[in-house]
Amino acid sequence: MKLLSLLLLLGAALFAAEISVTTNRYSNLGDGANLQETTLNVHNVNSSGFGKLFAYAVDGSVYAQPLYLPNVAISGSGNHNVVYLATMNDRVYAFDADAAGAPLWMRDFTNPAAGITPVPIVDITHNNNLNVVGNVGIMGTPVIDASAHVIYLVARTKEKGAYVQRLHALDTRDGKDRVAAVTISATVNGSVSFNPMTNNQRPALTLVKGAVLIAWASHEDIDPYHGWIMAYDAKTLRQRAVFCTTPNGKEGGVWQSGRGAAVDSKGNIYYEIGNGDWNGTTDFGESLVKLQLKRDKFKVVGYYTPADYQELNKRDADFGSSGPLFIPGTTIIICGDKHGALTLLNSKDLTKAVQTLPVKGGRVLGGPVLWQQNLYIWGEADVLKEFRFNGHTIDDAPFAKASARAHGSPGGALTLSADGSKPGSGIIWGLLTTSKSADHGNADGALHAFDAETLTELWNTEQNAERDRLGTLVKFVPPTVANGKVYAPSYDNRVLVYGLLAAH
Repeated sequence: MKLLSLLLLLGAALFAAEISVTTNRYSNLGDGANLQETTLNVHNVNSSGFGKLFAYAVDGSVYAQPLYLPNVAISGSGNHNVVYLATMNDRVYAFDADAAGAPLWMRDFTNPAAGITPVPIVDITHNNNLNVVGNVGIMGTPVIDASAHVIYLVARTKEKGAYVQRLHALDTRDGKDRVAAVTISATVNGSVSFNPMTNNQRPALTLVKGAVLIAWASHEDIDPYHGWIMAYDAKTLRQRAVFCTTPNGKEGGVWQSGRGAAVDSKGNIYYEIGNGDWNGTTDFGESLVKLQLKRDKFKVVGYYTPADYQELNKRDADFGSSGPLFIPGTTIIICGDKHGALTLLNSKDLTKAVQTLPVKGGRVLGGPVLWQQNLYIWGEADVLKEFRFNGHTIDDAPFAKASARAHGSPGGALTLSADGSKPGSGIIWGLLTTSKSADHGNADGALHAFDAETLTELWNTEQNAERDRLGTLVKFVPPTVANGKVYAPSYDNRVLVYGLLAAH
């Protein structure tokens, strides 16, 4: 009995040490860093010892970042480390994170026999070779409340000719509804209404103090449209608050290349807003907005708008192209834009920029990640670069550069994994195209790994393509690193899993 108790305690300790990935880019800071990776390092990630282990088969393209929970008590199956995947065909899967095989559970929000399907993109854009190819179902990365065993997501369906968006709350252990799903709707100013057909729910969902935050932009800037941000009660799914970015104007989409809101220690909420009208009171196109959610209302408590916002509008150079992120331990927010610059802002005073840094690498889309106040960014026309944050601003010149170059949109969608600040543990992982831009249409992709201290390339999926090749890239979606494995989504109805090979 003593031996059994000891083994159980050791097993519990191992599970407790594992990371949970419950939100896009690991935390509400948006820094894209997993600092609890104790298995993978610069010494064992190489073409001989690291590669594809297996792949999960799903029913559609995966535009949502994979999420991960350790030691989940799956109904009827015991405890598993679990990876959660959502597809553009409106299905959600829970797979054993450590082995190939059938899903532990799956939910399908369609019913073709009853006329319920995902939304064909051609219904909206009349073209199947633009930003999105195929169907639009679950696009924004879901968010998990691990303590409550709930995963929240937005599914889009076409139901007998009508277009519907619903917020769902599923049990992470069996995929069943925790509460009934709610249909999303909103109207402001008596006449400006949310359009479930044309509003694109690309940004990741975010949990803040008992509320689920959801944001929308458009498809292909097809007018008329407005940007929307809504808050729902996490327990009941009651709609608590609605914020339209341009209630007295037009446009102002919130898309952020798929990132969610950034949230500070006091629960203030930050979103970047793209091209649209601005007046500084009700309309906030081309701005960063700071919101508070109080008494079931959003209140704008600060904003930053570039002085040249009108010129940015004319050039389709969205200020809000990459989503805000906080430098950990500071009040500094970093915003990226299509103009190809990073803007540093102080969250306590948004009236002026701390710094505007042209990164000289094309549009900033997927955005940067951070490690030990080192900033990494891979622009669409550039190599991976490392910049140093000196405590106040970012040094103008890159500290290091990699050699592999991006081939156009979207540049590199990045993840940082490390064992805290341990030397030799930091790795930059990047998903990007192999030979051409994917701005419109699809393109083949590859996963790369770089030493975070030197930017020396360690490995990529093309080195042993027969074993490791990724397939078709999904734009803006970073890989997820958790407990010695890398989960890389693709457009090809599968998610690939990479890790240390058996001989190593």
